[in-house]
Amino acid sequence: MDYDGGFILQKYVNWSLLTEGLAIPTSVCSRFADWDASILTHGASKPVKILIDGVFYEATLKNQNFDQQRYPGHKDIIQIRYTPNSQIAAKLRSVFQESYVYLAAQHQLEENRHRQLVLPSDIREYIRLYLTHSKDVLCMECCTNVEYQQIAKRLSVVPEEIYEQSDDDKFFMADKTASIEEKQRLVKYRRIDRSIILTLKRFYDYRDEISGEKIGDEYGDSVVEAHHIDYFTRSQNNDSTNIIIISPNYHRIIHKNNPRFNRKKFQFEFENGEVLRLKLYEHLRC
Repeated sequence: MDYDGGFILQKYVNWSLLTEGLAIPTSVCSRFADWDASILTHGASKPVKILIDGVFYEATLKNQNFDQQRYPGHKDIIQIRYTPNSQIAAKLRSVFQESYVYLAAQHQLEENRHRQLVLPSDIREYIRLYLTHSKDVLCMECCTNVEYQQIAKRLSVVPEEIYEQSDDDKFFMADKTASIEEKQRLVKYRRIDRSIILTLKRFYDYRDEISGEKIGDEYGDSVVEAHHIDYFTRSQNNDSTNIIIISPNYHRIIHKNNPRFNRKKFQFEFENGEVLRLKLYEHLRC
């Protein structure tokens, strides 16, 4: 069954995913509202089924019940929750066994247990989450390190600006050295990347995150572009927290100078001391 039309997010494997669940980025919460508006009620939760490899697993879809008076203006936090001894957690640990062994060892050594641990690039793995036509079923696709490394190898020879500007699937299908399976995998990966980008553009109402302005709106169109903070051709990271929406001019400046992005201050820092600070960065808080 093809779930491409219901794609909602891609998330890299971390300790939380393998033990207790995952949070839904604010940038895609509107998709959940279209799927099932009832769950967006603050503090509400409901049982859901997660379909993995043709098997249904029990989980809970929850709108976190934090104190709204203490945190006024804070957006609702939508989560998929399960317990460490649940069947779905056991399934994910089985699929991502190498990641689990690494993260479990790091978790034991980590003094701050609330800090999310990141997998090294040589064992990076991820899941994709899809909506379905059923209001109580989500589909989770597990993508192992083998697939990740195959994509990394193919993209390592593609210039970042060429990748970001390419909207034509023929670009990837033209690789004469890749098998049909590899080409199809790259095309699917790029389509999902574009889906994440479109969701972010809609989330910010097609505004440039640096200036806060709509670029080209007065002419009846938008020309904002997506930039991968950690270059995608090197990181293969198209998590929404690695993507920002900016104007073409800022995009060219960033690629030409390769400034460091300070995630604490939400700004690009150039070698000459200049900075470009984001005015819009809600999705990077997740």
